[in-house]
Amino acid sequence: MGCLKTILGRMGQRGTTIAPWVTVAVICLLAEAMAMGAVPPGPSTSGGTAALLHPNSYSRSELYIRGSHIELQLRVQVLSIGEVIEGFDDNRDGHAEDGEIEGSYDAIAAYIAEHYRLVPGAATGAEAAAPEKALKGTCLQIVEGPMALDPMNEVSEWVDIRFEFDAGDEGFSTLGAYVDLFEVTSPGHSDSCAVVWNGLELGAWMFAQEAETHVFEATDEMLARNAPAWRRFAERGAKGLKGNWDAALMVLVLVVAASRSRRSALFCGGLFVAAVAAGILVTPEIPVRDQYLKFARVTSALALVYLALDYLFYRSGRTRILEPLVFGAILGFREASLARPDLVLEADPEGAPLWGLAAGLGGVLLALAVIAALALMGRGPAGLESTAQAAPHGEDAPAAEPQRQGRHERGDRRGGE
Repeated sequence: MGCLKTILGRMGQRGTTIAPWVTVAVICLLAEAMAMGAVPPGPSTSGGTAALLHPNSYSRSELYIRGSHIELQLRVQVLSIGEVIEGFDDNRDGHAEDGEIEGSYDAIAAYIAEHYRLVPGAATGAEAAAPEKALKGTCLQIVEGPMALDPMNEVSEWVDIRFEFDAGDEGFSTLGAYVDLFEVTSPGHSDSCAVVWNGLELGAWMFAQEAETHVFEATDEMLARNAPAWRRFAERGAKGLKGNWDAALMVLVLVVAASRSRRSALFCGGLFVAAVAAGILVTPEIPVRDQYLKFARVTSALALVYLALDYLFYRSGRTRILEPLVFGAILGFREASLARPDLVLEADPEGAPLWGLAAGLGGVLLALAVIAALALMGRGPAGLESTAQAAPHGEDAPAAEPQRQGRHERGDRRGGE
């Protein structure tokens, strides 16, 4: 108003031209009006109060789908929540004060549940937007997030929110999503959504005004991972023997080298299989380093050479204990290390998947060892007696043959006399 008074005073002086000063007075009035904050009220929030819009309204969400379980991880700006929740960030400083999140926990959870909806099996955007088909989610966590840059590279404070959903026993290959977060208070708000389906990234989608719905569709590879982890990795271990020719040869060489008796051959083969399974299960305790994997690959090849040479020096066969333990553990470590890229995609990479891998690979190797041991004895794989029964007191069957021949010769001499 001081500027306007000065202009009026000038206009009152004699000899002053009035027309130019009238234009200046109008401009001054407009400037004064803008300085006094004459801005039309914004849209109402859920609490019934008028909210001021903030620029660069933005959020990020991630959907993790495993079987029928869905988890939503959402990160939103403090300013955005303050627009829609009464009593939260009232001073509009973009900072969540102590106790503000706890005091507004239920209100924030209810707002997110209403404006971020998921519909499994949806085929169209209309089905995804139907509120009666949406899953009922459970809020797991609402906490203050770390400071981060918003899309305009301005430092903003965030709130992290986690929800979980259960789609039941019915499987689904599509997931519809309807997201209209903060559209009333910030029409330019956008949400960048990423989807990870059974450990595999499906892609991203940007939700915004007039683009509130989208239907995500899983690939065949993603759907195949709905099977239990132990079963998938057991099949991987069993089928992987086709490419692991060194593992098959190693168990065969061990059985052949101990073929002086069936018991010895089976013992060496079983010990080797147990060491392979143990090597697989203890691999997560070992740091991931490329040189370890290279060492395991070289050792597996050298083990075959060593066992072959050792058998040449002991053609009669002998029971081995140290070799199956060492070489089997290294082989198991190698197979588990090669499976790491797939293991990290599992919800529990150190649990069921490793047990399945050990059972699949170990089971095939054990079957190969048993068949080889029975075949080397010159008998079929069913209805056989052990060599220990054919040669009591731990003696080998061939060792008794010279004694029987000696008795026959003595009997013939007595008959001739």
